[in-house]
Amino acid sequence: MRETIDDNNELETGLNAASLSRIKLRRPKDTADPQRKVKSGDITDRLQALAEELEASKPANKASEPVFEKAAAETTSVNVKTKAKAPEKQVKKPSTAKKPAPATKKESSPTPKSVSAVPPRRSNWARPAASSGWQKKAATPDILSYWMEIREGNRYPTWQNLDTTKIGKHWPNCTLVYCDRAAGRLQLANGFTQEVRQVIQEGSPDQAYTSDIDFSPMVVDWVLSLARDVANTGKPTHGTEYFPSTSDEVPLRVIALPLSENQVDIDHVLCYVQKLG
Repeated sequence: MRETIDDNNELETGLNAASLSRIKLRRPKDTADPQRKVKSGDITDRLQALAEELEASKPANKASEPVFEKAAAETTSVNVKTKAKAPEKQVKKPSTAKKPAPATKKESSPTPKSVSAVPPRRSNWARPAASSGWQKKAATPDILSYWMEIREGNRYPTWQNLDTTKIGKHWPNCTLVYCDRAAGRLQLANGFTQEVRQVIQEGSPDQAYTSDIDFSPMVVDWVLSLARDVANTGKPTHGTEYFPSTSDEVPLRVIALPLSENQVDIDHVLCYVQKLG
C-alpha cells in the first residue's frame, strides 16, 4: 500500500515538472527594451555620418593603398607658405576738413525746479525692458559646422576657403597639416599658424598670446598620426588622449577634417585641438 502511494507521488511530481517546463513566459509589449536614442548633435555620430557620405561618393578608381606611412625621421615642423583667405580691409577715403561753424550764444534759461530723485510709485507699473546683458548669448559655432559651411556643396572644401580671422576668433588652437603626396610626408603649415596667432594678437594687442595647450613633441606626433589617417582614408576622424602637465594629466581632443583641391586626393588636413575639462 505504501509503495503504491509513493509511486503516485513520484508520478504527480514528474507531471508537475513537465507542465512547468512547457510554460513560456511572455513579456508584455510595454516592457520591451526600447532602442537607445542617439544624442542629436553628438560629434562622434556627426563625423560617422560624414564618413559614410564620403565613402559613398568616393570615385571607383580611387586607390585604396595608403600613401602616407609613418617614417622614423618625419618632419613635423616646416615653414610651408599657405596663405589662407582673409577678409579684405576697406580703405577709408580722405575727407576734406570743413571749417567750424561760428559758435552761437546760448540763451540763459531759468533755473529748473528741484525734482525728487525717486519717482512716485504707480499701480500696475510696467517692468522696464531687459538690457543687452539679459539676452541669451549666441552659441559658439563648432568646427564641423564651419567645415560644412565652406564646403559649398562640394565633396571637400579647399584650404583656400579657410578664413584665418574666423578661425582665430572661435578656434585659436587649429593647425593645418600639409600632405606632401610626392614625398609621402606630412608637414605642419607654419604660415597658417602665424596668421591665426596674428589675428588673436590683434584682438588683444596689450597682452602677449599664450596658448592654453602645450604643443609638446608628444602632442604634435599624436596630431600628425590622426592627420595621417585622414589623408589615407579621405574621412574625418577624432581622438581623445591624456598628456602629462605640470600639475596633472590633461585630456585633449583632436578633430581632424580633410581638405582637397581636386576633390579626390587629400592635400591638407585641418586639425582642431581642444582642451577638455
